[in-house]
Amino acid sequence: MSKLALLGGKPVINYMFPKNSTAGDCETNSIIEVLKDNEFSRYAGGPSNNVEDLLKIKSKYYNNINFNYWNFLGGKKVREFEKRFSEYYNIDYSIAVNSATSGLIASLKALNIGVGDEVITTCMTFTATSSAISGVGATPVFVDVDEDTLCINPTSIEKGITEKTKCILIVHLGGFTADMNPIMEIAKKNKLFVIEDCAQSPGVYYKDKLTGTIGDIGVFSFQETKNIMTGEGGMIITNNENLARRCRLIRNHGESIDNEILGFNFRMTELTAALGICQLEKLNFNNKIRRENCNFLIDSLEGYDILKLPNKEYIPHFFALQYLGKEIHRNVFINALNAEGLRVTPGYPRLLHKHPIYENNIYPNITNDCHIAEELYDNKCIWLFEIYPPINKKILKDIVKVFKKVINNLDDLKSIKNKEIENER
Repeated sequence: MSKLALLGGKPVINYMFPKNSTAGDCETNSIIEVLKDNEFSRYAGGPSNNVEDLLKIKSKYYNNINFNYWNFLGGKKVREFEKRFSEYYNIDYSIAVNSATSGLIASLKALNIGVGDEVITTCMTFTATSSAISGVGATPVFVDVDEDTLCINPTSIEKGITEKTKCILIVHLGGFTADMNPIMEIAKKNKLFVIEDCAQSPGVYYKDKLTGTIGDIGVFSFQETKNIMTGEGGMIITNNENLARRCRLIRNHGESIDNEILGFNFRMTELTAALGICQLEKLNFNNKIRRENCNFLIDSLEGYDILKLPNKEYIPHFFALQYLGKEIHRNVFINALNAEGLRVTPGYPRLLHKHPIYENNIYPNITNDCHIAEELYDNKCIWLFEIYPPINKKILKDIVKVFKKVINNLDDLKSIKNKEIENER
């Protein structure tokens, strides 16, 4: 156990981690129900006499409507998923879509954001955040992050505001939350819209409010790695009737009576919604396991000055460490962990302002000072995703063994140069 696997020793972990999936009997039975009903997508693509009523009805009140077999809001599983999501979030409108990326595009278009407008967002997030902004013709303005939460920094937001700024697109990264109170004050002072990207923070609170319910619109992801999993899929939530109406139009080709808006096929299928209904019921339990697993790792790794550990208050999508070592580069440290059978990464493939489509001016963007994010990305961030159920204490103890083995043998890594990382982000 003493010789590092990177240097020819035996790895601590020699097994595959369990899949990030909590599908069980509920999901199986729900899918079977859809198959037996032989109904997979009940959206009406064209206008109907009651389309305005459907566009404005609150999701929690779907049971009060006698829906046609084909209708503008889709099938019964989609509507049930939306109803339950609205009940969970105590929000008026939930609009199911086929991905969170579609949800971001629909939200931006619902806010009439397009060519000539600027949208302030974080430089440290998944590509979909900026591609949605560029996709509607607007210009992303990349700003810096908070060192502790990895989320957008309110002070950096203020520095990025111009006369063209129309919206702030927040990302609650990894289960951390952006500091929403000062952000909402900035938005109010400058008359800006706020979209919350909650792809990695379902069921997570900022103070006494659930993320997604604080800004004008919240957007969620149900991609397979997320805390709610339907394979692919997403949800838009809002309390604004007009924004909900526009999002529903955009989701379904914009086919209202007067065709007032350009829409797309962002519709969720009945099979996807059937999974979502069951997954939503498990969200609190899954989040509880993620937090307990994260806290076990925090307790087990306390006392190592080379690591900066997250606090115990957040509900993690991934376990976010920071490497504070000086003599051995973070990349070498990660390579040593990976060689022991533990898959960790330094984060996303790149910071967004470093993406070739922006660096090569294929799409316009504005980049402010992002030195905190660059330092985190280049030298500090270590992300571990294996904290989800069914990860158990036995596996967690092996993870701790990996960290301790590498830390206790750091001197042996001094001869290794900073090699490129096999990065499975």
